[in-house]
Amino acid sequence: MSLEDKALSIPEDLAALDPEKVTELARIWWGENTPYMNIRPALNEPRFVGTMLAECAWHFSQAYAQMRGLDQAEAFKSICDAWDEAHARAAASRKETSQ
Repeated sequence: MSLEDKALSIPEDLAALDPEKVTELARIWWGENTPYMNIRPALNEPRFVGTMLAECAWHFSQAYAQMRGLDQAEAFKSICDAWDEAHARAAASRKETSQ
């Protein structure tokens, strides 16, 4: 199976929107043990990225509940805990490189 075969389709609801007001913000893939991504910082305010990431986490937890049979609240907590852990690792890494 090729990578193109694994790509997600464009959401159907976007067809009803003005194409001039729609922008793809990210493509994220998981390869072995790390994410690979292309991002486009196209939002007017960086804080909107936080909103998008929070929505993404919530929708992932819903998908794990529906498609994998996990408890939605537990899946959401796991996602948020991993977010906190990743931020702690990044902060520790910055401290090490600035010394």
